[in-house]
Amino acid sequence: MTDARFRKLALAVAFCVSCFGAAAAAAATTPAPAACDVLADDPEDPFRTAPGVDQHAIDASRAIPACKAAVDADPANGRLWHAYARALQRGQDNQGALDAYQKAAARGYPIAENLIGVMYQNARQLDQAAEWIRKSADHGYLPAQTILAAFYLNGWGVPQDNKQAMEWYRKAADKGYPLAQSNLATLYHNGSGVPKDDRIAFQWARKAADQNYAPAQSMVGGMYQNGWGVTKDDKQAANFYLKAAEQGYAPAQASLGLMYHNGWGVAVDEEKAAAWFQQAADLGYAPAATLLAAMRQSGLGQDQGPAPTSR
Repeated sequence: MTDARFRKLALAVAFCVSCFGAAAAAAATTPAPAACDVLADDPEDPFRTAPGVDQHAIDASRAIPACKAAVDADPANGRLWHAYARALQRGQDNQGALDAYQKAAARGYPIAENLIGVMYQNARQLDQAAEWIRKSADHGYLPAQTILAAFYLNGWGVPQDNKQAMEWYRKAADKGYPLAQSNLATLYHNGSGVPKDDRIAFQWARKAADQNYAPAQSMVGGMYQNGWGVTKDDKQAANFYLKAAEQGYAPAQASLGLMYHNGWGVAVDEEKAAAWFQQAADLGYAPAATLLAAMRQSGLGQDQGPAPTSR
């Protein structure tokens, strides 16, 4: 595998692992950490045995030999292979890291199984991707359950099956995984594979929003603004748009700009409107750039500074 493809894989790992989730029962049987775990476990890994170390902070000179000794002593332990892979990755041994990730997956370590599935997905080998992601999902890894739901929803590597998609989204959502909750909200709002029900959509979106998940906060803002599944309330809409906008979520920034431009739920303030449009446009959000250009042509919001962080 080329370094470029490995970097794509590493990004996928960072994304998936940063999405939390684990079976609570696993905590009751967590083994004592080995030196390898202490030096190279991921702090976001729900299956870790030690507090963990951020990737950039791993001391590869210590972690690599410690983890090599650990996997030599216990070669069937997928958790140790995963930690070893992180240490090798920190030491810039990309091929060695990939080999160790594959060994971790082959030994049933859920995060590594999902990682290998994402690798196959990136290579557009969807049958193999679905096989590995299903293994991870069956082992309770919530991001994998959410990805598997999307595979069933779209017929990627598995027969298209709305019922299976909903079941897997619901598994992860019931465990509190915000991406699954947000996706369920979208399906109920659009009536995709389920009867359209904005009341249920709002409930799931709100659960994800309450976990500070920006896309869901923006969705809740839109539902308050339009009265979808909840009583219309422009002030609440502006409040939730602000929560997401302050996290850098461009669609919410543009929506908040419109609220200020039109005086919906907030006092009219063209400078704040332009500032939020500018932030969204700077992130490449084309609708915001169009709105900002229209404002400037009208001579509005010309003195905007940095976008405010409170109303």
